[in-house]
Amino acid sequence: MRHKTLRHLNNFRRDTSGAVAIEFVLIAPLLFALLFGIMTIGYYVGVSHSVSQLATGAARASVAGLDMQERVELAEAYLSRASVNYPLLTQSAVTPDIRTETTNPPGITIRVTYAVDGTVLDLANSLLKLNISDITGKSYLAY
Repeated sequence: MRHKTLRHLNNFRRDTSGAVAIEFVLIAPLLFALLFGIMTIGYYVGVSHSVSQLATGAARASVAGLDMQERVELAEAYLSRASVNYPLLTQSAVTPDIRTETTNPPGITIRVTYAVDGTVLDLANSLLKLNISDITGKSYLAY
């Protein structure tokens, strides 16, 4: 009986068929956390760049206007197409703030705030406590 038990234990010790599965179980959480971090950082950089470019593009679009009212309308029209021009952005999450300067030199300041609710960043906020509620881009153009 003892000889039979030792033989079973030796067979169990030599059997490596489950080693890959155990290695995967040990490494997978680290791999998935790393992939999630890479995706989150990439998404944040992409959205941040898109928001900045949206503000800059709206300021540039306003140059074609003949007076300040027409410039504001051109900027608003550009901002209303945010999700078309910038696929990472959701139109409903974009909050523009357009301010005009009539002093010398006249100019326009466009501030775009993007709410991250319902995005990958919102998920990262809940898991990692990043406290990112919105992303802001700002542009100023003097005429």
